[in-house]
Amino acid sequence: MRELRVLIAEEMEFVASRLSAQLEGLGHHVLGIVRDQAAVLASAQRLQPDLLLLDLHLPPIGGIEAARALLARRAMPLVLIADYGVEDQVRRAGEAGVLAHLVWPSDLSALEVAIRSALARFGEFQVLREQAGDLSQALRARVLIEQAKVLFMQRLDLGEAEAFQYLRRRSLEAGRPLGETAARLLAAEQQWFGQADLAGCMHLLLDVLVRGRPSWPWSRTSRRFSRIPSST
Repeated sequence: MRELRVLIAEEMEFVASRLSAQLEGLGHHVLGIVRDQAAVLASAQRLQPDLLLLDLHLPPIGGIEAARALLARRAMPLVLIADYGVEDQVRRAGEAGVLAHLVWPSDLSALEVAIRSALARFGEFQVLREQAGDLSQALRARVLIEQAKVLFMQRLDLGEAEAFQYLRRRSLEAGRPLGETAARLLAAEQQWFGQADLAGCMHLLLDVLVRGRPSWPWSRTSRRFSRIPSST
């Protein structure tokens, strides 16, 4: 991994100090430590970090709202520093554009995994943003793409990066944007197999999905995706 310029937004001094030491141990450069939303907005604008670590409880109104404010100004990889047992807030942070989270306390290995995940997903998001042309629409479509990736990972036994490449290949073959392709696949899964965990994003499906019959990418009888060879 290349050296990254990292900004830390963390209210608690001992957590920020520990994160700073871990980042330096991984070979990264810490640009600074800030304690509240106003400071992180100003510092991110001035310093242009490669990565930002963001406290879930950052004053005055929390890390999720800070993430929205940050991303409204400039797209960047964000890693949320969260407690145990806050899955709903982690989910909402993802919908706001946070690309990975780190459960604190954590070790060097967990931090490295979170950083790698955030960077990989940011690369995917940049592709999506180029297609969507609008940050807010790209963020909405990203929720569907993450759901579709999980579906591929489960049904095709793929890794996360492989799942994204599979989705991208399907998008190119169909001549449709990534968000629409993900929406069609998830709508098909909902219709054919009734996956309950997709119900919460149906409004996003309807928002992104273009009218028309989806092209089913798997066999109804086998309940498995068919492996469609790449056209490239």
